[in-house]
Formats: sequence, structure tokens, C-alpha cells
Amino acid sequence: MERFIKILMYVVIAAGVIAASSFYFSEGFYHKMVAEDGPFENITAAVLLLISVLFSGRFIKTWKTRNKFWIILSLIIILGAFFGFGEEISWGQRIFALESGDFFTQNNLQGETNLHNLEVGGVNLNKLIFSRGLILVFGFYFLLSLILFHRWFFFRRLVDMFGIQIPKFKYTVIMLLCTGIILMVPDLRIWELWETIFVAILLLVFLEPYNEKEKLII
Repeated sequence: MERFIKILMYVVIAAGVIAASSFYFSEGFYHKMVAEDGPFENITAAVLLLISVLFSGRFIKTWKTRNKFWIILSLIIILGAFFGFGEEISWGQRIFALESGDFFTQNNLQGETNLHNLEVGGVNLNKLIFSRGLILVFGFYFLLSLILFHRWFFFRRLVDMFGIQIPKFKYTVIMLLCTGIILMVPDLRIWELWETIFVAILLLVFLEPYNEKEKLII
């Protein structure tokens, strides 16, 4: 199963790059790919759900042998990935043709039942938390964690304590190359493709981390 998921994630990454490039030779196709409820938004949701399910399976198998810090981080990832899945599909609102409540109608930029499009008091939560915040966290994760893992004993101890999967150098390179391609496309919807590519690479890291003892599938 691990090999199949890896191949599938590489296909997703390649498809995201091709879809991004299509902006320059087939705008109609590009806009279909990045549309709300389009294929890539659904793929992002599916990958996030898969991450949550795989971490849940790993948690059930091994939690009795791990420390409380490992348990806490595993639960955060399980719930966080599931939350991301729910946000991507607006918690089933469009699937089940549900109407948003008054709060979301008034404060959500798209009138949907989700948090990442909220604007409260003039503050866009998507930009503040889900964009800038996550870019800082995962920028550190992909660019610095492997270096610190090698050079800072205290950081390595934290990694071992929490069971954090450290990305191999090749995944950092793939992340940087794909982000560079995304940045070349002058359209705000391009970030839908970046999100898909990002979660696919993240799952690859979980499946094949530098610190092999923390592999997602045992």
C-alpha cells in the first residue's frame, strides 16, 4: 500500500505542475482545474483525509508504547488533517445542499460554512493564519529542520520526543521547485494548486521521513 500511495502522490504533484503550466497555453482548462469545488480542491481534501486516516491507524497500533508528547502531536495531526479536510469541502455544505447560518453569511467571504474564509473585524483569517502562519511554520519545517536535526542536539531530542517526521533533502527540493513554478503564475487561484502539491509532498515526507523510525506506515 505504501508504494501505491507514493506513486499516487507523485502523480498528483506532476498533475498540479501541469495544471499550473496550462495557464499559459489553455486558460479555460486552467480555470476548470482551480475552480471552487474543482478537481484539485477535492484532491486536497482527499489527501488530508488520507493523512488523518493513516495517522489514526498508526496511533491505534502504537500509542501504548509511546510517550505523552508523541500522543499529543499525533492527535493534533489527526484532528488537524481532518479539520483541513472538512474546511476544503466546507463541511459538506455543497455536497448536502446546506445553507450557511447568519454568522457565516455575514462574515465569510464566500458565504460558506468554514473558518478559513472568515473575515472578522476586517481581519482575513485565511491570510493571517492559514496562509502566513502556515507558510512560516512549514517554511521552517522544509528549509531548516533537517539541518537542525544534524547540528543541534536539543532539537534532535525534541524531534525524537514528539516523533516528528523530518523531510529528506529531495522533498525540500521538490517543494521549492514546485513553489517556484506556482509563483510564476499571475493568478490568485493558483494557490489551490499549491495547496494540493503541498499536502501531497507532506504525505510523502510522512511515508518516507529522514528519521525512518517515524515512518507513517509501519
